[in-house]
Amino acid sequence: MNILTKMSGLDNLTNNEAVLVKYILSNSKEIINKKPSEIANAAFVSVATIYRLVNKLGLSGIGELKIELASTFRTIEKETEIDYDYPILESDTPFQIMQNLSKIYNYTIDETVAFSDPEELVKVGKRLLEAKVIDVYTASANLFFAQNFKFQMQEIGVLVNVPEEDYVQRLSAANSDKEHVAIVVSYGGRGQTTKEVVKILRDNEVDIVLITSMQENPLIKYAKHKLYLASAENHYNKVSSFSTRLSLLSVFDLLYSIYFNHDYEKNLQYKISNYQKMNKELI
Repeated sequence: MNILTKMSGLDNLTNNEAVLVKYILSNSKEIINKKPSEIANAAFVSVATIYRLVNKLGLSGIGELKIELASTFRTIEKETEIDYDYPILESDTPFQIMQNLSKIYNYTIDETVAFSDPEELVKVGKRLLEAKVIDVYTASANLFFAQNFKFQMQEIGVLVNVPEEDYVQRLSAANSDKEHVAIVVSYGGRGQTTKEVVKILRDNEVDIVLITSMQENPLIKYAKHKLYLASAENHYNKVSSFSTRLSLLSVFDLLYSIYFNHDYEKNLQYKISNYQKMNKELI
């Protein structure tokens, strides 16, 4: 049952809760990008009414309500759109392939944005800024995106640790403490090493930022913060991870940009100054 259907079937609502439900059902897409106070003002109810409704829906917060709404829209719209798993056909011309991939990329970015909780992004950005050490745990092809994030952060003088081998990942987790923050990339929580790493991080009381899909992931219970990827692709049965790769890249770029933006002028000057130093060495 999607969240809109569940909301429509609620009973024992107060008058204000009923007004809020009616407003959400009529303006559900706009809700995703509004703050709680903006929703309350538009619906002429209190912010407390919003949280009471969220509780009656069995959700943990407004961020989860927005994610549920975004997931519902994707499910409804996906059926009439391009196949994420098989966006190219044997009969397609090169130009048709390019058009189909363009659709996949556009939908992926829209979905990634829709799954983003503005309040959670603020919290994650704050935690990254507070951390003395940022560690990124991932595997396979996703390591390229983690390494790119490491490179971006190094350009502004922030060192990021990206352990690659299984043993080194577990060792890095074992060496972590409360001054570390761990970014863990796991689409569905299937990797054995990732499971072991997350448990070690939990035991060491390290805050975990989990980048995951909307699909069921057993690692969610260990994460303090969750960022969601576009989740329309099948994990195995597909031509390639066109959507997931782009979504992960956009999330890493977002984290870098949030960090950069906290001290914009300082980071910009640091980056430019270092490039000037390097160019002098080449002359």
